[in-house]
Amino acid sequence: MVGMMFCLALTAGESAKAQSVNNQEEQVHISAARTAGDLKQARFVLDISGPMPFTAFLLQKPYRLVMDLPAVSFEMAQGIAQVERGLVSNFRFGVINEGRSRVVLDLKGPARIAKAFGLPSVDGNPARAVVELEAVSEQQFTASSLQEVLHVGRNGKRSSQSKLVESVPLPRARAKNGRPVVVLDPGHGGIDTGAVSASGVKESALVLKFAKVLKKHLEAEAGVQVILTRESDKFISLGGRVNFAQAREADLFISIHADSVRESYVRGATVYTLSDRASDQVSAQLAQRENRSDLLAGMHIEEEDDVVADILISLTRRETANHSALYSRTLVGALKNSVRLSKTPARSAGFRVLKAPDIPSVLLELGFLSNRQDQSALTSKAWQEKAIRSIVASVKRFFAKRGSQQTGLLGPSKPRG
Repeated sequence: MVGMMFCLALTAGESAKAQSVNNQEEQVHISAARTAGDLKQARFVLDISGPMPFTAFLLQKPYRLVMDLPAVSFEMAQGIAQVERGLVSNFRFGVINEGRSRVVLDLKGPARIAKAFGLPSVDGNPARAVVELEAVSEQQFTASSLQEVLHVGRNGKRSSQSKLVESVPLPRARAKNGRPVVVLDPGHGGIDTGAVSASGVKESALVLKFAKVLKKHLEAEAGVQVILTRESDKFISLGGRVNFAQAREADLFISIHADSVRESYVRGATVYTLSDRASDQVSAQLAQRENRSDLLAGMHIEEEDDVVADILISLTRRETANHSALYSRTLVGALKNSVRLSKTPARSAGFRVLKAPDIPSVLLELGFLSNRQDQSALTSKAWQEKAIRSIVASVKRFFAKRGSQQTGLLGPSKPRG
């Protein structure tokens, strides 16, 4: 489906103002959202509890509208985001990072922002944030359209126009203590909930809770330093997760997920490593879905750099791939004695989140939320304890094996200052 997204994002100055206001006043609540119009023009409206600054810009491939807001409370009815109307095919909402929320619209074709403004509360009706769109041709949707950001102040008036800049905050430096660094990456988060079971269990919440408990056990029992890419329900881009691990000079990266597939009989844990060619069709489809995370959250998607192919065949990449494969085998070996595995528990595909050229990386699918038995297991404390014990054992064995292998670019572990 071809869609268009506008993204409303706060400027640094207005972010500071919004933060100050939020500290003094109640958080803005969004109670409803609606679209009106046809394939030529559309109006998107958010009902809000009070004045709220926002900004807007265009993205393509596919065409999208993204609204970035201050930290708000979404109180809209479930299922509202699936409504299709005219130019708008779909929209979604959620936390994008600390202090910032986002609404993303998928559009059926190229468009431009005709107007963006706010309206005050009148006669008991809620205040509103409004964006009006007009369809344009692909020729009219120029490169400059992608860079224009419209800013709307708390007074509801358009205050400025600037250029789009998407940035990924780097983690704060942390003192190194000589222990190997393991980065745990709870998948999805914020506006991107990941898979959702029939009973409403969200992948993003499940894997975050699991990762927090795993962190405690790894630090207490495996002699490693553990850092989470996220510790709350917020969105982090795939590239941001890789950058996070590299900035921390990680010795091992484990991305944790719980997938959903159409075939409800499919179940069991699976460990994935990076490859330029998927080991099978199922792995290829899974990687394609996981790699759409940035798109769903309204991020600007850069074309894959040709250097990736060079990295995959370089000495550093090969050495990292060898260590990734070593940990994958170690993890599968530990898990098979405690939890159910999928029919082919060791697989590979082109997951963007595994593309750090110098960090052994795996993606662990704990199981399938689309399978009732797996969902019951994944939400069971007893199952989680067994899985965590196995993962802790695998990490200990991995670093013990690397410690006995003193050759290679990566060595037993990166030296700590």
